[in-house]
Amino acid sequence: MLMLLKTTMPMYKQLLNIFLLLSTATIVSQNFKGTVSEIKQNGFHKILLSPEVRSASLSNINYFRILDSKKKEVPYILLNDESTMQSSYMPFHFEAVNNAKDSVSSIIIENKNKLKLNHFTFKIANTKVKKNYSISGSNDKKEWYGLSTNQMFYGLNEAEKTTVEQNFSFPLNDYAFIKFEFSNKKSLPLQILNIGLYNHLYATAPQIEITDFKIKNSTNKENKTTQLTVTFNTPQHIESMAFDIENDVFLREAKILVNKTRTIKKRTENYQDHVFNFELHSGTQNIFELPYVFEKEIIIEIENNDNPPLNIKQIKFFQKPLYVICNLQHSETYEAIIDTTLHKPVYDLVNFNSNFNSGLPQAIITDFRKINTKNESSINSKSFWQTNTFMWICILLAIAVISYFALGLIKDLKN
Repeated sequence: MLMLLKTTMPMYKQLLNIFLLLSTATIVSQNFKGTVSEIKQNGFHKILLSPEVRSASLSNINYFRILDSKKKEVPYILLNDESTMQSSYMPFHFEAVNNAKDSVSSIIIENKNKLKLNHFTFKIANTKVKKNYSISGSNDKKEWYGLSTNQMFYGLNEAEKTTVEQNFSFPLNDYAFIKFEFSNKKSLPLQILNIGLYNHLYATAPQIEITDFKIKNSTNKENKTTQLTVTFNTPQHIESMAFDIENDVFLREAKILVNKTRTIKKRTENYQDHVFNFELHSGTQNIFELPYVFEKEIIIEIENNDNPPLNIKQIKFFQKPLYVICNLQHSETYEAIIDTTLHKPVYDLVNFNSNFNSGLPQAIITDFRKINTKNESSINSKSFWQTNTFMWICILLAIAVISYFALGLIKDLKN
């Protein structure tokens, strides 16, 4: 009998653990709701997804839905500025020469129409190498004149792509040929896939500024670094950042770090994930495109060496505009919801993405807030046996049955 009691009690504890686990699963699901502004005409509309909405979706738009007054889904497609920017990319003819003797890779770009240029966008295979480079110009490929020297390139990499884009800036000129010389003394050559320009490097639609954050500035004299801890009110998808620095002349290496935790052999430890390298330079605009970053807090670490810390007047963070396009009716009211229990929707509309022009009327999402009432944002009614109520009844019945037998065994032992 004692053996049976010892067997029963662990079963009872397991049920309690399951109960707590299911309770936690229910709590962590997130639901938000907002109102779509008044629709003044029938037809397709463009709705901006604000940083607030994208943060609530955990940067996963699969959780997003638009519902009409009868709680029926309204199909939509996503639209962002990236496709517009890619379509305006203009490649330039270039030749690459690797000089093994001098450990230098020379990239000569032909400016056939003698355009006035101050930058190029390189498409490069993913890399983490660091290289020194210089830029010069010529009209005959014989006599070369300096444009920029002893610059530093930090390897970038995309988590979901095999290539990355990097902008290289230099003084405005109209040379017929522009030469980049990369030093290969410390690493192998870069694989440069394409070189060109975006006709509109920054899209016509302005980027969306993220404003809800605080910055803590600290200086580590021992390591000769400045750390800027940026904390957002909610996790944000950061796509670019811009620095306004008051110093006249500066050149500083910097990086973005993110605090993370990991489990190694049942032991949890804290560490800093190195996300992005960049260079703050008084001769550039100090605007940087970032790899995928969705965080509540980031750390910007700047290497000062023996210089005084930079006087940073302002840092701005941005997202590229992200819209949904859907067919809305003047006489109808709509709401936008976030439900983290939903999966990616499959709509016919995705097959007609190219049919929509940029002149669509716009709508916005207002009164966006977290839903406290359980299941307020449910789209479809469920059978009773599929509901949480049925689940809790089963759990409580199971606990009651086990408790009954356990108590009976305890009474038998006392007798």
